[in-house]
Amino acid sequence: MKKRKKLSSFIKGIIITFTIAILVEGFVLCMPLLGIDVDDTISYVTETIAAARGFFAQSTSDLSSGEHTLENGPMEGTGTEQDSSSLDSPVNTGEEYTFDSTVYPYRALLSSEEQAVYNQIYANAVAYNTEIFTLVNELSESELSETINSVFNDHPELFWLNTSYKYGYNKSNEVVQVQLSFGISSDQLDSAKTQFDSVVDSISTAASEYSSDIEKELYIHDAICELATYDTNADLNQSAYSALVNGSTVCAGYARAFQLICQEAGLTCYYLTGTASGGDHAWNIISVDGDFYNVDLTWDDSISESYGSSVYTYFNLTDDDISDDHTRSELGSKLPACTATAMSYTNVYGSTVEKSDIDNNGGQITEGNFTINEPQEPITDWRNEPAPMSTNDPGAGHTPDMGPDDMAPNDMGPGNMGPDFEGN
Repeated sequence: MKKRKKLSSFIKGIIITFTIAILVEGFVLCMPLLGIDVDDTISYVTETIAAARGFFAQSTSDLSSGEHTLENGPMEGTGTEQDSSSLDSPVNTGEEYTFDSTVYPYRALLSSEEQAVYNQIYANAVAYNTEIFTLVNELSESELSETINSVFNDHPELFWLNTSYKYGYNKSNEVVQVQLSFGISSDQLDSAKTQFDSVVDSISTAASEYSSDIEKELYIHDAICELATYDTNADLNQSAYSALVNGSTVCAGYARAFQLICQEAGLTCYYLTGTASGGDHAWNIISVDGDFYNVDLTWDDSISESYGSSVYTYFNLTDDDISDDHTRSELGSKLPACTATAMSYTNVYGSTVEKSDIDNNGGQITEGNFTINEPQEPITDWRNEPAPMSTNDPGAGHTPDMGPDDMAPNDMGPGNMGPDFEGN
């Protein structure tokens, strides 16, 4: 009985196939009568099939069209669903790298699976890999966002890394691939590194000549503020390079430059994101004599440039002091609390422009009157060898020579905030 059914099914299949073939052939023969060019039609069908093949092949080798978006930090990702059945092996896994949690706190906050991907992303950024690479571990999209933002927050030295990236996810919404992008071309990278390293080394070497943490910190703060000015149109403005080499930047550039040079000078300093006066913002947390403080170079420099003299309103504040206009991000809230006051600017060096005298809605100085001590004599220009101040007089002569003629007015008003931190 089973054999008869199989034979019957086989005969039916032949009849159906033969009937379809006759119908297709008949349609083709009738096409000229209907004014349809047979050759053009066949060519069109062939091209369509080829295009379709190209489209489906592209799904595993190109991440150009984004369907998902990640915007939970400085890094913004766009994602596309990928066929993960035949992924390449992971490259540049970064297994050889080790990271001290004191210097790289964001990595320490991640799970072991995320830390492995962190190492891989770091390694591929160092290697300037522009290709798509398969992750060593599949992560959820939120885990990828946290991981790649942790790499960005921990490593200001990667100034060529853009804040945009692409990723591929599978049908379970697990991220399986990443593609980084870079703001400096490969043929210009070596030259850019030479310029960048020269400035970093000059400032950090000069700062290291001082014996106390507070003197080192203040020297670095002043050197960066002397070099840079706030400009939302600055090139590479999410990088330390924009502040140190180009001389124009936004809050991210100030904060990342300060983070890197402090680290080079032996100070523990972290990059912190959040909001200030309602807009996305970045500033720093620094450890001075074992206690943590908030430092905002962007607002100090902008107030200084508007005033025409050095200002330290946002130098070494507690969380309570800064909380009226600064709020940490969720990730930043996991960093150490700042509660000490011993190394505030006022306690160490005396008065500066008080926050109560400043309209913090966008960082603008009010029309009202306020007092500030005259800038003290500069230690030296940061480009030259430093003249270390006496440890018996920590307030003597720390301020670089920044007179009114050297300052340009700075618009700190609120702007259009995208995924990048343009600052307030």
